[in-house]
Amino acid sequence: MRKVLCLSVCLAALGGSVQAQSLREIEARNAAAHALEDVRRDLLASQIEASNAQERARTDSLLRGLEQQRASSILTAPSMTVPPARAVDDPARREADRANAMSRLDQLTQEALAQSNARMRAIRPASEPKR
Repeated sequence: MRKVLCLSVCLAALGGSVQAQSLREIEARNAAAHALEDVRRDLLASQIEASNAQERARTDSLLRGLEQQRASSILTAPSMTVPPARAVDDPARREADRANAMSRLDQLTQEALAQSNARMRAIRPASEPKR
C-alpha cells in the first residue's frame, strides 16, 4: 500500500513537471506570436505612413500646378468688365412679367395633365377583353 502511495505521489510530481514544461512552451509560443504580431503591426504602420506621405506630396504638386495655372490665367486674361447697372424695374413691368410667367406655368401644367390623362386612357382595364 505504501508503495502504491509513493508511486502515485511520484507520478503526480512527474505529471506536474510535464504540465509545467508544456505551460512554459505554450507561454513561449504565445510570446513569440505576440512579438511577430507587433513586428507586423509596425511594418503596416510604416507602410501606411509612407503611403500618406506620397499622397500628400502628390496633392501638394497638383495644387502648385493649379495655382500656377490660375496665376498665369489671371495675368493673360482680359480685364473683367463690370456689367452695366440695371435700371430700377417699374412695378407695371414686373407685374406683366409675373402674369406672363404664371400663364406659361398654367399652360405647361395643362399640357402635362393632358398627356397624363391620355396615358391613363390608353391603359386597358383587366376586365376588358383583348381584341
